[in-house]
This record gives sequence, C-alpha cells and structure tokens, in this order.
Amino acid sequence: METVKQKNLRLIGTGGGIAESELPNVIYKNLGIQMKMNRSISADYIKNHIARTKRVYHPMWVAKLLVIADRKPFPPRKKPNMVFVDAVSGYRGLFPTVPAMNEGEVETGEVVPAQLTKQQVKETYIQDIQQNQINRSYVLKKPRYQLEELFLTYLPLWKVQVDSDYLTKEFFINANTGESEEYMSKLWRSVEWRLQEK
Repeated sequence: METVKQKNLRLIGTGGGIAESELPNVIYKNLGIQMKMNRSISADYIKNHIARTKRVYHPMWVAKLLVIADRKPFPPRKKPNMVFVDAVSGYRGLFPTVPAMNEGEVETGEVVPAQLTKQQVKETYIQDIQQNQINRSYVLKKPRYQLEELFLTYLPLWKVQVDSDYLTKEFFINANTGESEEYMSKLWRSVEWRLQEK
C-alpha cells in the first residue's frame, strides 16, 4: 500500500461523509444483535478500545456503458448503464443509481494498488457483466454495447482496529455511508470473483 500525503484522486462520493469522531457510533450500529446484547459493549466502550484508525482508498474500475437494443423497424433504444469492478477482488456489478464522483486532493491515508489492469477489466470483466447481468433482462434479442468511458476511481474507507476483552476485530467502514464493508473486505483476500483471461 502506498501512504499518501496530498495526492489528487478521483473519489466515489461527495467528499463529506463519516468523520473519525463518528466511528464509535457507526461501528456500534454495525455490530450484530448478539454483540449488542452484551451490555458491556457500547459506543463509548468501542471509543475507548480503538487501537488504530486509518483512512484507506480502495480502487474500483467504473465503466459507462451504452446498451443499444435494436427494435426494427423502430430506431434502437439506447440506455446508459454504469458498472463497477473491484480492482482487487474482481467483484463486479451494476450501480443501482449513478454515484456522485469527486476529483479531490487527499490529505493522508493509504491508497490500495489496483491488481486488475484496465485491459483485463475491458476485455474480460465488463463482458462478464454484460452477459451475466444485463443480458438477463433481454429475453429475445441481446443488445449491443458501446463502452463510453472506463476509469479508475477510489472508494474512501475507514479501517478501524478495535482491541478489547469483549471485542477484537478489524472493521472496514464506508466513509461515505457509514455502512460496513465486511463482505467486500473478505473478498479482497479470496480469488472467488476473479476471472481467467481469454
């Protein structure tokens, strides 16, 4: 990982989001019911047992696709779509809504290096999304695709280590929404979503 000070990055999100001071409450909210039943654990307890907090910028490839459905004798129907590919795990899908993107200068944090190249994403991963996710909504004739743009962007995360008698765990929190990225963080250590190149 590259530790940065003053670097310009294209970020997913508006740049606001979750402040470091809000993390104990956010982590408590994301704990499972079983952990919350332990009366010793509270947001204050978590605050007192945070060992390390670090801002991390995780790489995501984002593509703007134009889906072109031919409907002769009518003109083709064109529908824009935005897809994402996690540049470490290969996890991929469609954005339900177009996320806010922000070009900004990052003060401090760690930038995770991308493990998938632009070429790999373009030739293998985007085609997989087209075939296995978008094509499913077209029963008869499958659409054509036009790749409008493909770029690397970064998802801001908080990496928080809590170390205590009742709770010892590393949390990855989405710095935009405050949601837990536990599922995504598990994928970073696996090859489950990786595709073989053609």
